[in-house]
Amino acid sequence: MAYLRATVLVSLVAALALLVAGCGGGTDVDFTKASETIKASLESPKEGFGVRVAKVECPSGVAVDPGTKFECLVEFPGGKIQYAKVRIRDEKADLSVESLESDHQS
Repeated sequence: MAYLRATVLVSLVAALALLVAGCGGGTDVDFTKASETIKASLESPKEGFGVRVAKVECPSGVAVDPGTKFECLVEFPGGKIQYAKVRIRDEKADLSVESLESDHQS
């Protein structure tokens, strides 16, 4: 399981680039694009778990500030909920998923 998590995290870092709101590079992470990208990455057999994800919900209003961390809710078919712990890597809003956990931390 640890190997799988490490593989997922490395792959998701590459897949979650440039998710900033607006054409000019706005000030908030584009939560819709972040949600869609995390979902697609987790469903990918090469980049993620290769399992179906019912939905991903990332919060709106997260300012692009390097080092900021936030959570996205990940719901699997059947209702299982986990939380993707995401960190903003740089001022371009490159994101990295640091973990996928069952516990929600505010």
